[in-house]
Amino acid sequence: MPLVKIETIKGHDREFLQSLMNSTMDCIQSVLSLPADDRNIRLMEYENDLFVMKNPYRYLIEITLFSGRSNSIKKTLYKTIVSVLEEKCGIKKEEIFIVLNEQPLENWGVRGGTAASEINLNFKVDI
Repeated sequence: MPLVKIETIKGHDREFLQSLMNSTMDCIQSVLSLPADDRNIRLMEYENDLFVMKNPYRYLIEITLFSGRSNSIKKTLYKTIVSVLEEKCGIKKEEIFIVLNEQPLENWGVRGGTAASEINLNFKVDI
């Protein structure tokens, strides 16, 4: 149930942006062993002077997710995302900045306002 946000500068065509979104989300679902319908992703584009990041970064991917994944899985996630985006979108690995924002289950109100710690998620978090 991660919430994924991709931020970049305006100027890319719709096909590229769709590929960027789908490729990123596919990686996250695969590495974290999430259900096929677990896709929560948004993309934000900024005017050139309103998106300033240290060189060489051009893409910021922020993934908010439940706490509990191992360091090994996190490293695999980073490597998988940059490799796939390089292959499918032509983005240089060095241009991608990824941030994980981990939150405990009790900090998520889902399925009508129920704490995520009180429901069956249908996937494992502690991988």
